[in-house]
Amino acid sequence: MSTGKHVVVVGGGAAGSQIAKAIATQLAGGCSVTLLEAREYYPHYIGSLRAIVTDEGNLEEKVLIPLDKLFPSNTSHAKVVHETATAIEPNPKGAGGKVTTDAGTSYVYDILIVATGNTWEGPLVLPNGRKDAINHIKEWRNQIKSAKGIAIVGGGPVGAELAGEIRDVYKDKKITIVHREERLFSSVYPDKFRKGADKQWSKRDIKVIAEDEIVDIPAYPAADVKTRKGVPLYSELVIPCRGGRPNTSLLSTTGRNVLSSTGHVKVDAHLQVEGLPGVFAAGDIIDWKEVKQAAKYGGHTTTIVANVKQILNGGQPSVPYKSAFEAILVTNGINGGVAYLGILWGLTFGNWFVRMAKSKDLFITMTRKNLGY
Repeated sequence: MSTGKHVVVVGGGAAGSQIAKAIATQLAGGCSVTLLEAREYYPHYIGSLRAIVTDEGNLEEKVLIPLDKLFPSNTSHAKVVHETATAIEPNPKGAGGKVTTDAGTSYVYDILIVATGNTWEGPLVLPNGRKDAINHIKEWRNQIKSAKGIAIVGGGPVGAELAGEIRDVYKDKKITIVHREERLFSSVYPDKFRKGADKQWSKRDIKVIAEDEIVDIPAYPAADVKTRKGVPLYSELVIPCRGGRPNTSLLSTTGRNVLSSTGHVKVDAHLQVEGLPGVFAAGDIIDWKEVKQAAKYGGHTTTIVANVKQILNGGQPSVPYKSAFEAILVTNGINGGVAYLGILWGLTFGNWFVRMAKSKDLFITMTRKNLGY
């Protein structure tokens, strides 16, 4: 393997942290690795939803995980830099280029991986500073505690899980989910599974208003809140959970036509950005027909690491990415939820399975271990 090559990874979330660690450990000696991450921590979003509802277990300290132990202690060729990437300047001809940050620093790359994730709204808009993020979580927790009625805008996994967490702690609060689709979640999943989810959330006195929306999110405390169709909600707190949007403005600085109409990054079969040799994209931002889930990003990592190795050896990327089957585990509080695995005839599971697989710990222990904690 050739030496002296520089690999830069932008984004230290679920995809970027995996990829940076894998390259640093599996291709040790073949290149240097620089991970650029604006935040002072890795945000474990799944656990953050429980943290904004309850102070039990001091979860805010556990779900905002520092990246200082991402690379093994004996790894001298890899580093994490907490700066915000602001521009990518690819070389006019061939591969390579540089990434510029808000600190005015330029990082030269031979290979670049962009994994900048989604932009969020509401409680998941976590500040870059860890102390600020902890305060942000506590502020939302106080609002949830104070509000007599809560409306959650969006009935995907984020909205449904947040509703379940709130019901665990507050038995008498009025909780409403407003969802644009006919049933909870996405039409990617079978209608029978979604009907079962509707019933389970309804049994916990969580009202679902389907095929409706709240366009403008009012500030807390809100009054006279109505849906687009005029349904009154009697909710003082309106929490937007309408899903993430691809955080791809950095790619637009390349001056190349690399973004789709939805703002996702156009990639080839090897997850290489179209028209940019040696530049890969991973995670939530790629224009790929699959539900965006952290569980899939192990596959992104395997594909990209294999192709990076080929480039370092003087070859061209040839390992294709193959999507996994669709699956979803959605918690409904700490004691249950629903799950669907798109294998065989389509397998569905309920409370016991989801409680054992996810609800009890929300993958917090596993995630912290993967990051060196």
